Amino acid sequence: MTGQESAADSHRTSIIIPVYNHWSMTQECLTNIRDHTPEAHEVIVVDNGSDDETALSLQKIVNEQTGEDLRIIYNQDNRGFPRACNQGMAAACGDTLVILNNDVVVSHNWLHNLLHCLYSKPEHGLAGPVTNWISGSQQRPKSYTDMEEFHIFAHQHNQSDPTRWTYSLRLVGFCLAIRREVYQQVGGFDERFGRGNFEDDDYCMRVRRAGYKLVLAGDTYVHHHGSVTSREDPEYVQLLTENCERFTRKWGINPLYSLLTREDLAEIVPQSHRVLDVGCACGGLGLTLKNRGVAEVDGIELDPRAAVDAQTVLNHVWIGDATDMNLPRPTGWYDALVFADVLEHLVHPLVALQHLVTYLRPGGVVVASLPNVGHIDVLQGLLVGTWTYQPAGVLDHTHVRFFTLVEMQRLFAQAGLSLEFVGMVQNVTAEQEQLLIALEGWVNQQNLPGQGPSFGDRCRTVQYYLRARRV
Repeated sequence: MTGQESAADSHRTSIIIPVYNHWSMTQECLTNIRDHTPEAHEVIVVDNGSDDETALSLQKIVNEQTGEDLRIIYNQDNRGFPRACNQGMAAACGDTLVILNNDVVVSHNWLHNLLHCLYSKPEHGLAGPVTNWISGSQQRPKSYTDMEEFHIFAHQHNQSDPTRWTYSLRLVGFCLAIRREVYQQVGGFDERFGRGNFEDDDYCMRVRRAGYKLVLAGDTYVHHHGSVTSREDPEYVQLLTENCERFTRKWGINPLYSLLTREDLAEIVPQSHRVLDVGCACGGLGLTLKNRGVAEVDGIELDPRAAVDAQTVLNHVWIGDATDMNLPRPTGWYDALVFADVLEHLVHPLVALQHLVTYLRPGGVVVASLPNVGHIDVLQGLLVGTWTYQPAGVLDHTHVRFFTLVEMQRLFAQAGLSLEFVGMVQNVTAEQEQLLIALEGWVNQQNLPGQGPSFGDRCRTVQYYLRARRV
């Protein structure tokens, strides 16, 4: 990704800040915009019916401002984050629109870097920074303890560097830069998401389907105090659940599953030129691999609704059942095959593996994640006589095959694969840990033969990561 930095400085930006109470946060946000934004800009604050000192304090600033371009839109009640953003965007004069939470603290070079990233290529539609507190891949560890240290850190970190830009499936709306032509083509946020949550995921989906790319500007760090308004809302969890369901009804896919980027699994994929992502969902894992330098990532996806999005970020996506799909690729084409929580969904996982391994070069690898049916949660249920399917987890109601590590190893061996790496994701409650200690003591007393890891490790592991090589 390259671009002339001077192009970034030629744009006027409209910074839109929806607020509801928490005047001290808004004041801090406005102060730091003023101190760290030399680029041409206007600020539009949309007050969603605040009942603290926000309205009076904003009006005082407007009355006293000298040369600052600050406008206020007052709502009589809280109309929600999506609608407030839409009001601000509709009133904006800039050719770049930035949605900014009032609990965000900006610093050195923040807007310059975002504009440079956004306008470096015509296909870049949205750009967002990294921060200390957010969901997904935009979160980064913080090395500062207060705002004074943050600004010192940001001055060092926020040096424009295109090598730190990566493409993304989603960008969170806490700080989001939007080209005006994207807004004109795609429109504003979907107000059906009410007070907020998943309206930014929805917007990213629409922007990608319109042919634009989403860019994560890793060279731009802002501080995020962390959704103070949402956390104080007693109905927040219910709203989150309802909007997740609303998103699923609208697009036919579950964002909590289909939009995962799976950096964890990408870590164990060796350096490769060509990768096939089997069960690629919306393409998050494949995009992660492309960001890590893989030249070609193709995908197979059974659900055509998810495949539409995968096609926006991967090289080729084929829709259908991977078990017997004949790909337009020669044998030995791929360096790696990836199965991210896929094999347990297949009626004939061995047939699928044996078929797809023909497209893997000799010495190529298969990387997979599989749930462990030997987890203590399942064992605990069996001890009391239950095997109850769940919406997610080891006993997900969509799973049709169940594996222990030994059975995983047997499956791979039958497909002509030699296991070379096993990773364990462990998760137990305090109550389950106590039960495990008691059971492990009894197992040791009985000298029961076991295979693979120790009894305790087997029962603590909820998921295995495997890497095997074609022999």
